[in-house]
Amino acid sequence: MLVIFHRAYRYQAMKTYNIYMPPQATAGSNISAAIYLPDDKSWFAVLLPPFWLLWNRMWWGFVIYLAYTTIIFLLLLTPWRYAVTFLSALPGLYLFLEAHNLACQQYERKGWWQIGVVHAADVEEAELRFVTSQQSPRNVLQSADPVSSPKSAQLRKSNTGNPAGTRTKSTDSQSTGLFPLDGTV
Repeated sequence: MLVIFHRAYRYQAMKTYNIYMPPQATAGSNISAAIYLPDDKSWFAVLLPPFWLLWNRMWWGFVIYLAYTTIIFLLLLTPWRYAVTFLSALPGLYLFLEAHNLACQQYERKGWWQIGVVHAADVEEAELRFVTSQQSPRNVLQSADPVSSPKSAQLRKSNTGNPAGTRTKSTDSQSTGLFPLDGTV
């Protein structure tokens, strides 16, 4: 059993990389400005959650962590102190599982946009796979540009004059909800 684990651990597993372009990137931008975020677990976030939050500049997360640990500290003064000690590990466990998603959301809030996802063993291989899988990096940026893509233009055209893309009432027949009053379908 140990030999099987050693062999599996020796070979580097494939990771999933999300590829983000900066907000100022346009269709003619260089693909080297992209960043590759690996989808992996963060042991640093488990062991030292407040430092991980500060390192990744997640200020509101750090404030929430401080509030949570203050409540845990106050609960340690109660008779339930032994049960509360397990609650102190929850922020680290949450960050261990969700660190990648939090980092992706942070980039998206700053205006970065995702142009692709690649499976590779390391960052260099991810960059090589992404660039070679596309015809040209300029085409990638044009298709991933949220403003100029044909799908977004079609959505904008269909939603003009109609808030939230909802259907308008038809004036042909009277209807209440799903069922028309005149018997037609």
